[in-house]
Amino acid sequence: MRLLFFITQPYSIPILNPIEDYCDKISGVNIAWFKAGTAKSLEINGLTLKSDDEVFSYDPDAIIVPGNVVPHYWPGVKVQIFHGLCEEKKGHYDITGFFDLYCTPGPQMTEKFQELSSKHKNFIVKETGWPKLDNFKQEIISAQKIKRGIDPTQKVILYAPTFSPKYKSSIELYDSIKELQNGIYHWFVKFHDLEDKSVVEKYKTLESEFFHIINDIDILNYMYLSDILITDTSSVAYEFLLFDRPIITYKAETRLEKGINILEPDFLIGALIRSIEDPEEFSQSRKEILNDIHPYLDGESSRRVIETIYELLGSSDLKNLKSKPRNWFRKRQIRKLILS
Repeated sequence: MRLLFFITQPYSIPILNPIEDYCDKISGVNIAWFKAGTAKSLEINGLTLKSDDEVFSYDPDAIIVPGNVVPHYWPGVKVQIFHGLCEEKKGHYDITGFFDLYCTPGPQMTEKFQELSSKHKNFIVKETGWPKLDNFKQEIISAQKIKRGIDPTQKVILYAPTFSPKYKSSIELYDSIKELQNGIYHWFVKFHDLEDKSVVEKYKTLESEFFHIINDIDILNYMYLSDILITDTSSVAYEFLLFDRPIITYKAETRLEKGINILEPDFLIGALIRSIEDPEEFSQSRKEILNDIHPYLDGESSRRVIETIYELLGSSDLKNLKSKPRNWFRKRQIRKLILS
C-alpha cells in the first residue's frame, strides 16, 4: 500500500509521526509526504513529493490528512484524521466535500459525523482514536522538571493560545501574564504556527530564566512537565486532559466543565491560585470528557487507522458513495495552495 501524507501546517507532523512509526514496523507500506502552506519549508525525513506530476507518478492508494482540505484530483482514498480533539470553533462539522473517510478520535465526534454521513451519503466514518496520542505515556512530573533543569517544587505553567482573531487570548491576557513574572512560577508559551508575529515579539520581551517561548512543533513534550495549562478555545486543552491536571480557559465556548473558565483578564491570577490550591477540583469532569472525546489510551490508534484503510480498499464501500459536491471555490483555493 502506498500512503501520502499531505500537510499544510507544522503541527501536522507530530500527528502523522506515530502512523509513520507504525508503518515502519509492518511490511508492505510505503510513505511519501507532500508539504504546502506554512509547512512547505519544513525538513522531512523520507520521500517528499513536490508536484502534481510526482503525486500521479507515485499513485497513492490513500492520502492521510490532518487538516480540512486536500487536492480532490489526486489519486487515492482521501482520509481525514483531524488536527485536534474537539469542536471549540465554529465550522468543525462543516463537510468540505474532499474526504472519503473520516477517522474519528472518540464517541462524541463519531456520533456527529455519522449523522452527517447518513445525510450526505458521500463519506464513511470509522472511530479509530487520534494517532498523535499513541506516544503518550504517564511520566512523573518532578522527573520531567529535573530533566529540564527546573526546581521540581516550582509550579510550571504552560500557556498555549489559539491564533484565530475571534477566539485568541494572547493580546487580552498579556498584561496579567506580565504581572505574574515574579520568579514564583516557571512559564512555557507555545504559540500557534499562524500567530501574529507582533504578538510573539511582544511576549519575547518577557523572556527570562523563568519564561520561555517554545518552538518545538510537538507541545506534548511540554505538557509532561506542566502543572497547569492556560489556553482559550485551542484544542490543546483536550490533549492536556490526558494528564488530569488543572486547566484554565479564557472565554471558552464548549465543555466549560473541563476547568476554570474566566471571562476577564483580571481573573487569571485568582484562577491560578485556585488551581494550585485544589488541583483535583475538576478531575472527575476531566475524566468524563476524555472518555467522550478520546477513550483510547492503548497507543493503537495508528494501527486502527491503517487497518481501516486496508479494509476500505478491500471492500466495495467506496463504490456505494454518492458523488461529492462540486465546490469549485474551495477546489480552486487548494490548487493555488499547491502551486504557490
